[in-house]
Amino acid sequence: MAGVEKANMLVSSVGAVVALLALGAPYLLPTPKGAPMSEEDRVEDSGDAKATGGGQATTGADLIGEGPARVIRSGDATAEGPGSTATSGIVRRPRP
Repeated sequence: MAGVEKANMLVSSVGAVVALLALGAPYLLPTPKGAPMSEEDRVEDSGDAKATGGGQATTGADLIGEGPARVIRSGDATAEGPGSTATSGIVRRPRP
């Protein structure tokens, strides 16, 4: 019976180590590219944005995906012509 008890203790110990590694892995491993970070994207004192003839201009934050974002003191935005856009705040795009 001593062999079975040692095997039981060994398996229990290995299981505990695997469980702790599984809990700590998200904090120890690097995040994949494009993964949302917990820090916010931040823009301060953004300037003017102007787009002409179907163009696009962004002086604030042009972001892909989700996550916190903040723009402080956004500037003016001007768009001229069909299909043009100008943003001095936040533009959020879906992940491809």
